[in-house]
Amino acid sequence: MRPRTRRFARIALLLAIPAVALLARALLAPPPLIADTPVTLETTEFGHGPTIVFLHGLGGARMGWMPVARPLLAGHRIVLVDLPGHGESPLPDPFSIEAAAAALDAVLARFAPDSTFLVAQGVGGIIALKDVQAHPGRVKGLVLVDVAVKSTLPVTDQEKPQFLSFIDQNYDAFLKMMFVRMGRDSAQGVALHAQAAQVPPATIKAYVRALLSVDASSALKELEPRLVLIATGRFWPADKDWPTVAKLMGYDDPGAIAVERIVSSGLVVAKDQPDSLAALVSRFAATTLSPR
Repeated sequence: MRPRTRRFARIALLLAIPAVALLARALLAPPPLIADTPVTLETTEFGHGPTIVFLHGLGGARMGWMPVARPLLAGHRIVLVDLPGHGESPLPDPFSIEAAAAALDAVLARFAPDSTFLVAQGVGGIIALKDVQAHPGRVKGLVLVDVAVKSTLPVTDQEKPQFLSFIDQNYDAFLKMMFVRMGRDSAQGVALHAQAAQVPPATIKAYVRALLSVDASSALKELEPRLVLIATGRFWPADKDWPTVAKLMGYDDPGAIAVERIVSSGLVVAKDQPDSLAALVSRFAATTLSPR
């Protein structure tokens, strides 16, 4: 294996950490902020009460939130959303994070902003941050699950075209390296890879092309909705303190971020610890809605 190929293979392995499930912005030329033809995202909706909208991460699907949604059904309206290019949601053309955020905003705009909460994981959290930055009054609160706001991929501008070529030529191996290592164990990693393999390769590549140097930290500085970050053991390892993890994941002011931790969980927290995650989301919503 040539040195550059070995380097790109190692970079692909880095995609197993949530920081790179972000992936980055336009590589060779910035895409338009809005797709030529706006897309409509597919949703599943049920229940009554304050609205909780769930947005999954790269390679996932909206129904993956069901274990978390069930405990919340008694007092909430649940809205599960397929990420652009996933499940039954079309991919904006041309693709950009801003176009994906605009598609998400069309979903959020249907609900009362004073009682709507958005829960987003991984790259879904980047899309969520871009949306609430553009439309600060759209939701009452935002829950980020394992979301890094800056990319940590060590790919230089000069290397980006070669890196994309590497993905094109080694897509199946790239996908396996990326997703198998995200699992809590080997069995879960295999299941994650199988799910991601159902997503069209063009979609995965579009997110990679669009996100290699993403930086959503400015959204945090301007954020109006209340925010909480929920970190799993995968995102925040037991041997690291929060300031160290925060800096790595792009949170420049660790003390300004409200953080909750679910230690006994891998990346698939919706399956590993659904009751714990549902309890944190419910408590956040109740606290946010309470008069101050």
